Amino acid sequence: MATGDRGPNESLIGVPGSRHQLGTPSLVIDVDIMDANIASMAAHAASHGYEVRPVGKIHKSIEITRRQVEAGGRGPCCATLAEVEVMVDAGFSDVMLFTSVVTAPKLDRLAEVNARAEGLIVCADHAANVVQIGEAARRSGRPIKVLVDLETGSYRTGVVGEDAAVALARLIVDTKGLEYAGVQGYTGHHMNTADYEARRARGLTVVEPVVRAVERLRTEGLEPEIVSGGGTGSHAFDHELDVFTEIQAGTYVLMDTNYYSVVQRHDEPSPFGPALFVRTTVISNCQPEFVMTDAGIKEVDVIFGIENPAILRGAPPGAVYEMAGDDMGKIRFANPGQDRLEVGDVVEILASHCYQTIVLYRYFHAVSGDTLVDIWPVDAYDNW
Repeated sequence: MATGDRGPNESLIGVPGSRHQLGTPSLVIDVDIMDANIASMAAHAASHGYEVRPVGKIHKSIEITRRQVEAGGRGPCCATLAEVEVMVDAGFSDVMLFTSVVTAPKLDRLAEVNARAEGLIVCADHAANVVQIGEAARRSGRPIKVLVDLETGSYRTGVVGEDAAVALARLIVDTKGLEYAGVQGYTGHHMNTADYEARRARGLTVVEPVVRAVERLRTEGLEPEIVSGGGTGSHAFDHELDVFTEIQAGTYVLMDTNYYSVVQRHDEPSPFGPALFVRTTVISNCQPEFVMTDAGIKEVDVIFGIENPAILRGAPPGAVYEMAGDDMGKIRFANPGQDRLEVGDVVEILASHCYQTIVLYRYFHAVSGDTLVDIWPVDAYDNW
């Protein structure tokens, strides 16, 4: 049972050594590592001439967004209207929604949030939707900025080709209530390619449609103020084509196994540390080959593979974390009979996919060193 508004570990805030007393399973952020990640990305952006557009969908957290913005980031970009509402109501300006809003109830909500937002940005790839957004903007009594969404190889959303981009940009310009703000060109399927040069070659290729579209828009008198794209896995070279004004960087702030083995920069392979992890307790050790824990597939996401969570601390070398059930994990030893964990021992594991794991929890436990310094809610928990 929760003892307060912030879960059963709330009484441990500020207690020396409280990191090691947290009830499990618990979602934990090492604040010092996270802040170093934020500073590293901010410094890279400043030295290479782009801005960071923090991806709010990664952590859904007002506090983490605040730290990213204070480090020089723009307003967050969001995947859902619910995330936008949370970020706007928290006082952030320049918030971006990178997915389309097309249904009547959500368009009404878009109008409502725009009425209290400052500099709201949405993306569109369809003429009829531009008309809908214009109607929502007029109902709200203030303009909405719109980016033309470009298809760049992910085969998801986005107009295809320069002609379509120009036509949609002109419609945005001509639609009362809207402000044409630029383009979005995001491709993510190459981001976790481990080899730097292979990822760079692919990354620069997929950006070529963005370069061509921006050049064409400029010749048509439709200079984009914002060119948004890229991400954690491509930030080190996205600036080379001098087209993006901002990078949609997300996972870098927390990290997961999806990115952990990726060589992030040519001159600095691992600039971002694992700030997010799950603490789990050994609940059974009856077998010599393995022990059982209290974190299964309801506590740690396994979208990239059921054996993918990595053990950060607490287990013997070579041990592997496996999923054994909805609420149970298994730590399999490399040396059965020699390696051992006792019931009550705690292990810290790195999730395969940070934002899929985050939505399994209501709270982040923020630690610095060995102390629980705060508990933050997963503010934008809802996805509707």
